[in-house]
Amino acid sequence: MRHHLSMPNFRYLALAENGSRVEGEESALSEQVLREDLANRNLLVQKVYAIRTNNGFSSRKRIKPENFLLLNQEFTALLRAGLTIPEALRLAAERPDSPQLSRVLRQVEESVREGMSLSEACAQHEDVFDGLYLAALRTGEKTGTLPLVLAKYQVNLKHRVELMRKVGHALAYPAFLLITLLVILGVLFAFVLPRFVSLYADFGAQLPGPTRMLIALVEAMPYVAPVLLALVVGAWSILQRFQRDEVMRVRLDAFKERIPLLGGVYRDTASAQLARTLGTLLSGGTTLVEAMQITAESIPNRYRAKLLNEVRRQVMEGGSLAAAMASTRILSATAIKMVEVGEAGGGLEDMLYEVAVFHEEALANSLTRMMSLIEPILMLLMGVFVGGIIIVMYLPIFYIVDVIK
Repeated sequence: MRHHLSMPNFRYLALAENGSRVEGEESALSEQVLREDLANRNLLVQKVYAIRTNNGFSSRKRIKPENFLLLNQEFTALLRAGLTIPEALRLAAERPDSPQLSRVLRQVEESVREGMSLSEACAQHEDVFDGLYLAALRTGEKTGTLPLVLAKYQVNLKHRVELMRKVGHALAYPAFLLITLLVILGVLFAFVLPRFVSLYADFGAQLPGPTRMLIALVEAMPYVAPVLLALVVGAWSILQRFQRDEVMRVRLDAFKERIPLLGGVYRDTASAQLARTLGTLLSGGTTLVEAMQITAESIPNRYRAKLLNEVRRQVMEGGSLAAAMASTRILSATAIKMVEVGEAGGGLEDMLYEVAVFHEEALANSLTRMMSLIEPILMLLMGVFVGGIIIVMYLPIFYIVDVIK
């Protein structure tokens, strides 16, 4: 008796022919299948995103890229060793470090044993397997070189993981300093300063102005702290809502690229991811138009995805890739020149790899410059805040000494 897996659920927003908004939830084999189905109903799709199903599928955010990197490495090695796809899936599914991924792999294995292709089985779990991985699977199945194609995907994934690791490591120390500053200020306001307030309550002389201001702030803190906490929680909730709205995500990602210091990091990271993903798809045999579509769906930066969709539209209308990129300014002028050379010489995918390396090197320089500025600024802030508070609270004591003298 065949066991049919329930299909993933998606939430969608679309426009009807009369302009009214249509929202709903439906199950579909994949996001692309649902988009096509909605289009056949004369609905203009605005956005589609996967939602958690009753099977408890984990979202892609909860599966660490490092775990997926190790999975693909093992799976590719098993296929190269001559194992069949179901056998390789069964062995690769033993993942005690990621039970959600193990559960999905067992379901993929079951679907493959029932007659589905590997790409079709993985497409049922688009919350785990992104568009780039699915495209690699389809290409490998068509050409009969699945291990080779997955090895190319592995190289791309390694670079993505390494790129995010560099950014994470660079931001870790400033984040630690900032958290340390907040903890110190919290301890001062919660335990140390109230003792000084009690000490100065019966102080006969007039307290210095800075001390009076700080005491007033300490006395108001029980009322101010809940308001600040509510503001932080509210801002976080709004940010999460933005992340679920495609239009707001585009605006937010565009804003990130204009932030002083951090903007360069965001731009170089997005450019490197875009160029390497596009080059990987082209080297695997994917057409340029399809590769741009998959890349736009895969990259995290939705502002760059929007620009890439505009590039894709211009290419479909007969324009060159370099000219379309220049009109949208999706990459730097130097990178676009490199794309133009690769397009003219027939080595576009190789040149896109060079573009990725170019932006990764620029990212390393941006991180170095940013750290050289942020770390001294944070250290200075720690000294000003902590030292300033201590001096202000000890001013009355200095005043008493002056009076005695």
